[in-house]
Amino acid sequence: MTVRSLSIACDTWPLAKPFVIARGIRTETSTVTVTIEEEGCVGRGEAVASPRYGETDQSVVSQIEGLRADIEHGLSRDDLQTAIPPGAARNAIDCALWDLEAKRSGRDVGTLSSLGWPDSVQTVQTISILSPQEMFAEAQRLKNFPVLKVKLDADQIVERISAVRQGAPDATLLVDANESWSPEVLIASAPVLATAGITMIEQPLPADRDEPLAAYSGPLPIFADESCHTRADLSQIADRYDGINIKLDKTGGLTEAIALLHDGRDRGLDVMVGCMVSSSLGIAPALFLASQAIYVDVDAPALLASDREFGLQIAEGRVSPLNPALWGGKL
Repeated sequence: MTVRSLSIACDTWPLAKPFVIARGIRTETSTVTVTIEEEGCVGRGEAVASPRYGETDQSVVSQIEGLRADIEHGLSRDDLQTAIPPGAARNAIDCALWDLEAKRSGRDVGTLSSLGWPDSVQTVQTISILSPQEMFAEAQRLKNFPVLKVKLDADQIVERISAVRQGAPDATLLVDANESWSPEVLIASAPVLATAGITMIEQPLPADRDEPLAAYSGPLPIFADESCHTRADLSQIADRYDGINIKLDKTGGLTEAIALLHDGRDRGLDVMVGCMVSSSLGIAPALFLASQAIYVDVDAPALLASDREFGLQIAEGRVSPLNPALWGGKL
């Protein structure tokens, strides 16, 4: 019988500066880390509880504790997919099991997943919702980043985008409204954004009120974030969106993320890989999907005031090589 030990830790990470989106402002982020040890090998996985989806650190820990006996007696990744619903708890366990399998098998996650080891990943850098003047200054600071994602709500859309475009005239710009627009705002804003050189709009309408997108025909592609968690969502959203943002805390881990990647592309949807505000440990598994995506948004390490040992570094949108000692490497 397989014998493992499971430990769970909650950590808080101060941010380098406040992070502001349509749903609010934060100055720190918290993570839940699962560590599974078996026969001297250790696998780790990290997740971020999302209040948007009714999660807290405590609820995530409680879900993981509920599977303690199963995990310690050899729960497989396949069985995990039906043991608990997708979300942060399953993500932390799933990624820890991938890491553990790499350590025990002597084959890294790139080999195990057939995705290859991530190399030369380019990420977008996010600009928070600020005054137009502050967003201009931030865009100017980031002007050498190839791709910038601009957080917006329904206020001062034109002024804010104009300021960012002025500050970073050569950057590719994406817009993320985080469910804060109405259909009327989308219809009015999209042509203006297209004129400003925006290339994509992410989740403009609330996830539970995005039906109008099925009849919408605008100048810019629309990507689903909050509206798409797993493969189960694809049949409903495929005629509403042009692409999907895959985040492991939504899919419940790398296992479902890989399946969603393939099924989404089979339906003709473009793919973006995203993240919650986590440490580098939470970002590492998502890097394995990067080569399959047209946009990669894994800039969380650049938002932190401090990070984990062997953490990722981001310089002008280029992510440093993943150190196998952080996650996913073989012994």
